[in-house]
Amino acid sequence: MINLINWRNIYLLTVSLRIIFTLSNSYIHPDEHFQSLEVLANKILGYETNIPWEFTNGAPARSYGPLYITYGPILYLTKALNLDLTPIQIWYIIRLQVCLISWLMTDFCLYWMLPVKHERIKAIFFTLTSFVTLVFQDHLFSNSIETVLLICAIYIIDDLRYIQENPDLYGVEKTNSIFALGALVACGIFNRITFPAFLVLPGWFVLKYLYNHVLSLVPLALGFLAPSIAFVLFDTWMYQSSNYVITPLNNLMYNANPDNLKLHGLHPLYTHVLVNLPQILGPGLLFIVSKRYWKTTAFLSIASALSFLSLIPHQELRFLIPILPLCCCCFDLSQKWISSYSVYAWYLFNIAMSLLMGVYHQGGVVPVLNYMRENDLKGTQIWWHTYSPPSWLLGSQSVETIALDETSATKKDFTLVDAMGLDVDEVESLLFKRDKPIYLITPVASFHNFNATHFRPIYIFKHHIDLDHLQWKHFQLGLGVYELL
Repeated sequence: MINLINWRNIYLLTVSLRIIFTLSNSYIHPDEHFQSLEVLANKILGYETNIPWEFTNGAPARSYGPLYITYGPILYLTKALNLDLTPIQIWYIIRLQVCLISWLMTDFCLYWMLPVKHERIKAIFFTLTSFVTLVFQDHLFSNSIETVLLICAIYIIDDLRYIQENPDLYGVEKTNSIFALGALVACGIFNRITFPAFLVLPGWFVLKYLYNHVLSLVPLALGFLAPSIAFVLFDTWMYQSSNYVITPLNNLMYNANPDNLKLHGLHPLYTHVLVNLPQILGPGLLFIVSKRYWKTTAFLSIASALSFLSLIPHQELRFLIPILPLCCCCFDLSQKWISSYSVYAWYLFNIAMSLLMGVYHQGGVVPVLNYMRENDLKGTQIWWHTYSPPSWLLGSQSVETIALDETSATKKDFTLVDAMGLDVDEVESLLFKRDKPIYLITPVASFHNFNATHFRPIYIFKHHIDLDHLQWKHFQLGLGVYELL
């Protein structure tokens, strides 16, 4: 096995890598923008943005509370001090904040939760060398917030379990911890309705503690109710509703309808276990195939998440990223089939996934938006074969996002047309019906579908790949901006 000195050197290397990937421009999923700064930039900075359905329909499905707590302070500080920051600079600063908070809280909880030094080193080391931590955890997902809330909750539950399993400690009161656990659960539910799925099985130890400390129900209830009431009142005010707005309930009712889930994609119930978990762990699956840790609180949380989240037919990889630190707690390196080559395979897998997901995956969308803003290239932007462009990065109070077949109601400085994956003929037929200037923004490989003589190349960002519309015949990295002549 790799000796401790080498492990320490690699750990120190990943510290710089985490900062590098935090400041990289990859774009993993639309929700990292459209359920965070696309919303808050409108509310706090006054930008005209494309507010998603979760924040606009008659039964709002997302709470403003966790967003304002996590991202609001920096945005308000920027506004109050009239700081001359570009949108992309604000984005980098907030991602660095998320990186720092996640890093400190995860390492703190793992350090104090695990009993001996080598277990702490193992868990922290593999957590920080995972591409999930290096990339996903530092993007602005609600799942990134969920990871921090979960590891804190599991740390408290494991502490309560320790008390129950040591008769000499039965009389120890953990009032502050119980109150904090209630608050964490409330914040977790208002952040993502699925948060309790991670806690069902570990929650048994909370019930055992409450059985022996009945009065602890009071701080637990207060801890849960205080933030819950605050979130409900805040959301009711933000949505300007005459009725109380309980976003987790609205979210639950929305997702309970199979027709709604079809709009977001239905997956086989085995997707989390057979597809998403292997993608997250890679060679780490070899490390976790052991009975040694099956009774630990961390493993019970993993089993709980996989069991209950697998009952929901909409299953995305990012839904499981909170369990990554817990999986690393359960890695058993003493198994006979584990060798130094297994650890090297872990390194190679996570380096490759970090580069793919942290640098190249839709990596040109944010830089191109920043380029259009810096060069004041006003007009119509037609985005094809890319993720939806987050309009807040244009930093404009005159911008709109429309579908390809829609027309502008009023003249805007920037009109973003999200053509998604429509047929090329549809894009071409409507391309020439709009007022110039018109900019086609599409992967370099996809541009081969158009007559190049009708366009003038303006800008190409090379670190971009579109995995959803790979053009193997004309495979080429890059996202291009082409002006229609």
